[in-house]
Amino acid sequence: MRKVQFYGAVSIDGYLATTNNRLDWLFQTTGAESAPTADFMQEVDTAIMGRHTYEYTMAETTDQLINPYNPATKNIVMTSNPHEGDEHTTFTNSPITELVEQLRQADGQNIWIVGGAGVLMPLLKADLVDEMYIQIAPVILGDGLPLFTKIDHEHRFELVATNQYGQLAELHFQR
Repeated sequence: MRKVQFYGAVSIDGYLATTNNRLDWLFQTTGAESAPTADFMQEVDTAIMGRHTYEYTMAETTDQLINPYNPATKNIVMTSNPHEGDEHTTFTNSPITELVEQLRQADGQNIWIVGGAGVLMPLLKADLVDEMYIQIAPVILGDGLPLFTKIDHEHRFELVATNQYGQLAELHFQR
């Protein structure tokens, strides 16, 4: 069965983007280039994200790839207004838990949860996240888009590893 993995970065106070969906604070943090992102991404063939994450990535990258380490990655964008995609990107408003349950049963590599709380929290509530790689940048934003929102019951993960990449601290958890 394929693994469902969150891989992303937050500020010390738990925000993954500013209120206007910017990540400049992260790109100004030294050390990200030494994180083993390439190794992680080569084991992924499906990425699931929200529309804001998709639009930001497309606007900010020159190669127009969510996963430059595996250009064949299938991107699934969760949106309330689905529209036609292309050979690599599907826009859908299907229930994310049903989608992930189907993907887990299909052949393939790992499934990367890219987006924020709107994508991650329904999967956590349904106990469908196998691993989380959370990188913490040494900045307090004070406000922004939180990675986690309220959940109705406790979920316990095991801390597998901690790593430091320059100014980023990475926590690796598994269910």
